[in-house]
Amino acid sequence: MSELSLQNRPGAIDRRGPSLVLPKRFDSRKLALACKGLELIGFRRKTAAMSVQIAVLASGSQGNATLVQTGGSGFLLDLGLGPRALTRRLESVGSSWEQIASAVLTHTHGDHVNNATLIQMTRLRITLYCHEGHRRQLGRSPGFHQLDRAGLVRHYDERPFLTSTGLRIEPLELRHDGGPTFGFRVEAKPARGARAIAMGYMADTGSWTEAMADALAQVDLLGVEFNHDVEMQRRAPRSYALIARNLGDWGHLSNHQGAEFVTAVLDRSAPGSVRHVVLLHLSQQCNDPTLAVSTARAAIRASGRRVAVHAATQAAAFPNVVVTPTRRRAAKAAAQGPLLPF
Repeated sequence: MSELSLQNRPGAIDRRGPSLVLPKRFDSRKLALACKGLELIGFRRKTAAMSVQIAVLASGSQGNATLVQTGGSGFLLDLGLGPRALTRRLESVGSSWEQIASAVLTHTHGDHVNNATLIQMTRLRITLYCHEGHRRQLGRSPGFHQLDRAGLVRHYDERPFLTSTGLRIEPLELRHDGGPTFGFRVEAKPARGARAIAMGYMADTGSWTEAMADALAQVDLLGVEFNHDVEMQRRAPRSYALIARNLGDWGHLSNHQGAEFVTAVLDRSAPGSVRHVVLLHLSQQCNDPTLAVSTARAAIRASGRRVAVHAATQAAAFPNVVVTPTRRRAAKAAAQGPLLPF
């Protein structure tokens, strides 16, 4: 099994493996041949391969946060929930604050960063990675000032950087009215003979470009915004200004736009490389999870691929997936240039 869906078994990983019972007397040459045979049918010796747990803790206009964890340590992508809510969501997927080494901020809208959580991070000595432009927008946040005075703030730009857990993060500038806004490509260090596990995250953008699709090709898990159904948005009891903003190029992606982006990424990816698509930031008023999922699945079928589709939710941590390494294949070329010197 290449990955384990854990939505019904938070934190539970099946660690059972093949066993070989030896007789009291055995021929070492026959044993070597037997072991070689086991390798040929898939029972390979353990390597340093590391699985990556990706759990969307919350997604939507009331708060956003995602856990990315490997080797017992991880980071939070966005901090849109309070510390107590985050504690409960982390526990529900088998994690805890003790396993969080850092957090990475996409942008500074209130559903992506919480002042009380920033204060919690200072107490726990958790590093915050944010863009230089976020500093100006977080200037009125006491929690941010505490983190900054404690020396726990790092700034990223367009260059890739490494977190303290060794995950490589490549920022991707998005089109949103929340000031500097970024998506990310996250990669875990590959083991010998395996390819790097990769995740793409793109939410809070009103439109997408070919360069964005290029940047997220060949990921194992693609998280992309499916914010609204266009007709539901137009009929919603909202102000004209808000509707126009959400439908505009600097607002949020519709189901149709999200599906087009999924198709663009699949067209740039080898068959079988993209294993999961996660629909993010669904509007509770202007979308329906069933409609969003069916739109995504139709696009995937039209591409001739088989990919698991999950709709992230506001009320609970979902999906919670562990992605394990696969054999090495042709991969997206890493961005050229040096890493940020953190």
